[in-house]
Amino acid sequence: MPTGGRLLAPARTALAATPVVPLVVCILLAAALGVLPPDGGAFLLAAAALLMLALTVPLAGLCLLPWAAALGPALTLTVHGLHVTPLDALVAGLVLAAVARLPHVVVPAVSGARLREAILVAWRRDRSAVVLFGALLAYLAVVVLSLVVASDRASTVKEIIKWGEVLAVLASGAYLLRGVGQVRLVAWSAIAAGVAEALLGYAQWALSAGAAQLAEGGRIFGTFGQPNPYAGYLNLSLPLALALAVFAPAARERIAAAAAAVLLLGAEALSASRGGLIGLAVAVLVLAAAGLRRERIAAAAAALVVLLFALAAFTTLLPHALGTALLRPLRLDGISPDAPVTSANYSTMERLAHWIAGLRMFAAHPLLGVGAGNYDAAYPRYAFHPSVWPEALGHAHNYYINAAAETGLLGLVAIFVFAGAALAVGWRAMRRAASPVGSASLARALALGFLAVVAGFLAHNLTDDLFLHGMDTQLALSIACLLTIPGYSRDAG
Repeated sequence: MPTGGRLLAPARTALAATPVVPLVVCILLAAALGVLPPDGGAFLLAAAALLMLALTVPLAGLCLLPWAAALGPALTLTVHGLHVTPLDALVAGLVLAAVARLPHVVVPAVSGARLREAILVAWRRDRSAVVLFGALLAYLAVVVLSLVVASDRASTVKEIIKWGEVLAVLASGAYLLRGVGQVRLVAWSAIAAGVAEALLGYAQWALSAGAAQLAEGGRIFGTFGQPNPYAGYLNLSLPLALALAVFAPAARERIAAAAAAVLLLGAEALSASRGGLIGLAVAVLVLAAAGLRRERIAAAAAALVVLLFALAAFTTLLPHALGTALLRPLRLDGISPDAPVTSANYSTMERLAHWIAGLRMFAAHPLLGVGAGNYDAAYPRYAFHPSVWPEALGHAHNYYINAAAETGLLGLVAIFVFAGAALAVGWRAMRRAASPVGSASLARALALGFLAVVAGFLAHNLTDDLFLHGMDTQLALSIACLLTIPGYSRDAG
C-alpha cells in the first residue's frame, strides 16, 4: 500500500531499462492517430509531450495536474463521443512512470500468499489507507456493474474511465511522491493554478461590457463555463493557501500564501457560489478545529449550533422571523417542494427538483440505480416539475444523491466509505506530522491544508457535482499527498 512506510519503495529496475515503456507509448500514439479527427494532430503532439514529461519526470506531471484540470474544459477534444483532455495524457504518463519504477518483486507479489501478506502488513500500518483504496475499488466495480442496467452505456463507459483515472492518480501519486519538498511543490503548483484562474475571473469581471458576458447576475466562471464548478476549483487551492499563511514555519512562505489567499477569496466572492461558500466554510472550520488546538472546543460548539439550527429549521422549532433572516443570504427561505417557483427562488427550486428526481430514481432502483452516468437519460421518467424543468442538467446537484440514483445502495455505501476514509487519512497525516519544529512543522501545515481541501470538496458536493472537469483527479492528488505525509514525522524527506 503506497503510504508512509511503504511496503515497496520505487526503484529503477530492469523494467525501466527495457524498451517496454517506450514501446507502449508508441502503441498508444499510433492508436490515437487512428481515432483522432483530422484536426487532432496538434492536440496529439501536446498530449504526447505531456505523457513523456510525466513518464520521465513524474513530479512535473503531478505538479501539472492542477493546471490540466483548469485548462481541460477549454482544451477538450471529442473522439467518438468521448471527451479527451491534456489531463488524460498526464494520467497515462504517471501510470507508466509508476509501472516503470516498480521493483521486480512486485510481479510474484500480486498473487497468492504474497498478496495476502502485503495486505495484512498494510492493514497493520495504516488501516484507513487500505479502506480508502478498497472503497474506491468497490465503487469502480459498482460503476462497471451498472452497465447491466444502464440505458446509455456510452455514458457509463465515461464514468468508468473517469473513476479509473481517479484510482490511477491516487495510486501512482502516493507511490511516486517523495519527501516534504515534493509535496510542497505540488501544493504551490495547485495554489498557482488557482491564482491563475482567479486572475482570469478578475479579467472577466473587469473587461465585461455587461452581465451577458458573464454568468447570470454578473458572476465569474474562469475556464469552467459556470460559477459553481469554478468556485469548487478555487477551493482545491484556497484552503492550502490559508493553511500555509497561518501555519507555515517560514515567514516569506506565510506572506506569499496570504497574498494568494486574498486573491482566491476575492475571486470566490465574485463567483457568488453558495456551494463554494459551504465548502469554504467547512474547510475553514477544519483548519480551526484541527490546527488551532485551543479553538477545538469553540469549533465543536459552532458545529453543534449549526446542527441544532438545521434540526430546528427542518422541524419548525426555529422562530419564523429568525429562520428567514438566517436563510435569506443562502436563498433558502420559503423553500419547499410545493412552493411556487419565482425568479427569486428559481435556482434553489431547480436544485430541489433535481434532488427529488434523483431520490425517485434511487427508490425505483435501490440496488444498482439507473446506471452510472445515466441521470440525464432517466430524468424524464422521474422529473418532479417536468413542465418547469423538462430536461436534466447533467447531474442531481448533489453528488451523494447522484451516486444513489446512478449506482444504488451499493455505490452510495462505497462512496460514503471512500469519503470517510479520505478524511481519516487526512486526520492521521495531520496527527503524525504534529511535531512543532522544522520540516515536520511544514508537513503539518501541508497536512492541514490538504485535509481542509478534502473536507471542503466533500461538503461542496452536497449542492453540486464536482467530480468532473478533472477536479476529481486533483482531489485524488490531494489525498495522495496526505498518504505520503505520515512518513515526515519519521523522515524529514
